Amino acid sequence: MASVWINGEYIDESTASVSARDTGLLHGIGVFTTMRARAGQVIRLAAHLKRLRDSCDALSIPLLYKDEELSETISQLLAVNELADARLRLTITRGTTLHDPLHGPHAHPTAFLMASPFDPYPQEYYDNGMTVTVLDQHKLNPYDIQAGHKTLDYFSRLTALRQATRSGAGEALWFNVHNYLQSGSISNVFIVDPSGSLLTPPTNEELRDDKVKSATAYPKSNVLPGTTRSAVIDVANQAGIAVRLQTVTISDLLEASEVFLTNSMMGVMPVTRVEQKSIGTGAPGAVTKRIAGLIEV
Repeated sequence: MASVWINGEYIDESTASVSARDTGLLHGIGVFTTMRARAGQVIRLAAHLKRLRDSCDALSIPLLYKDEELSETISQLLAVNELADARLRLTITRGTTLHDPLHGPHAHPTAFLMASPFDPYPQEYYDNGMTVTVLDQHKLNPYDIQAGHKTLDYFSRLTALRQATRSGAGEALWFNVHNYLQSGSISNVFIVDPSGSLLTPPTNEELRDDKVKSATAYPKSNVLPGTTRSAVIDVANQAGIAVRLQTVTISDLLEASEVFLTNSMMGVMPVTRVEQKSIGTGAPGAVTKRIAGLIEV
């Protein structure tokens, strides 16, 4: 039976538990990151841990373990479970709260790590491209305190993804309350315009840049600072491919030469159809293939 790590202890997964009073369970107060390990090493581990720590700081969720401790824990859990190629999820919740009459409430956070064998997306998706759906009735609120963070509140996103799957698609694309593209349910989105430039909506941190802010039609973002997204931007800049962080409309999406999605599990996923509308030639494009060849997955 697989083992998990909870607050410093390695425990059989079948007997692992958290308190019934854990705020992650009761109120969804928590954040997580999903990581890909290959040959026993997590890809872009430092970026994953930085984003997790930034979210913990922003949402007042205590993270008691240093990066070095978490890195060692990941290595140990992979070894305990005899995994080399794996999917890992590290979750931090605010845990339980005890009320001290003298000093007020004290949070006792919960940290847990799980690992399972890596299950790749079907190769046909990479060869032929994925179909995605567009959400019309449901919108993301960029003014929510959780916007731009990978929190435990995933019900809406997973429901949309399930509905997309039922319609034969692999992902559902979300727009914000201003009707501008933000992300997929579990992915970041890039489009390639007719000039060959990459366009992607900015994160909240990127919106602090005056140039990016002036190119964006809204003041706050729901875009998650994905680790693969950041890697794509880096390799594109190094390869001389222009990247523009800006507003992306439904027209930009449908008229794009290419579209692709990114996350740690899928890497770079070509999109060749938005519902009934073919993108570009209807096959994975040259820029998408080039980026995919430059990204470590």
